Amino acid sequence: MPELPELEALRIKLSPGLEGRMVTGCEVNPKNAHLLRYPVDEFVKEVPARRIASVWRRGKHLVFDFGERKLVVNPMLGGRFQLAEAGAKEPATQVFSLRLEGRQELRYTDFKNLGRIYWAADPATDVPAWADLGPEADAVSGLGLDWFRRELRRHRDEVKDLLRNQSFLAGIGNAYSDEILWEAKLLPLRRRASLKPADEEELFRAIPLVLENAVSAIVANPNYDESKQDRSFMKVHTRGGRDCSRCGHRISQLGSNREPLNFCRGCQL
Repeated sequence: MPELPELEALRIKLSPGLEGRMVTGCEVNPKNAHLLRYPVDEFVKEVPARRIASVWRRGKHLVFDFGERKLVVNPMLGGRFQLAEAGAKEPATQVFSLRLEGRQELRYTDFKNLGRIYWAADPATDVPAWADLGPEADAVSGLGLDWFRRELRRHRDEVKDLLRNQSFLAGIGNAYSDEILWEAKLLPLRRRASLKPADEEELFRAIPLVLENAVSAIVANPNYDESKQDRSFMKVHTRGGRDCSRCGHRISQLGSNREPLNFCRGCQL
């Protein structure tokens, strides 16, 4: 599932080529039209002749801002974006395409058929759970350690579940919660109440560090492809059975390959 780093990197890569461009046409694949939470016929008529004012991100949503309307996409497990030449072969998993002036198309594909797409006048009212989103996870440093401790202590969850709680911090999912907890040297199944002040400080430090480093790694990849997801730089997530790069202990995995929980029993306490 694309999380904050993938979507932030995508925003960085796509926005210079999209902002200010007019949409000249719109198509929705009838087979995947159910992913659009808006009448398809109206969407196809309303999007053309509008310019993309900006591209921004909120949590795990990517937003194409047309001013009075916003195209909000939550890619979920299998959603991907692709900027293609007009007329290029359409993937079977394509959900919608926006034809742009200059003979290009912005395409959204979804091989899991689970994404959520909104043509919203106001995301706070038109997008479920939007109003409940917490602060952006990559901005936690600016909120301060005291704020972080107060918010942290309002919860009783296991720390991995807490990091994935979008009302606590927006943008972290299964993969980056593993990476953050590895960086902070904390076991994912620990209860929040078991954290000592030093543990809280390590978690506060690890969250922006891991997310910012991930964005940098994705953007710096010379083979970057917006339609694919490369997480080869990760330290622990999906590394079950391999040696920990920090302590050499074998990395453990709990759960299925679809949504694994990975950690190192040697250096996470």
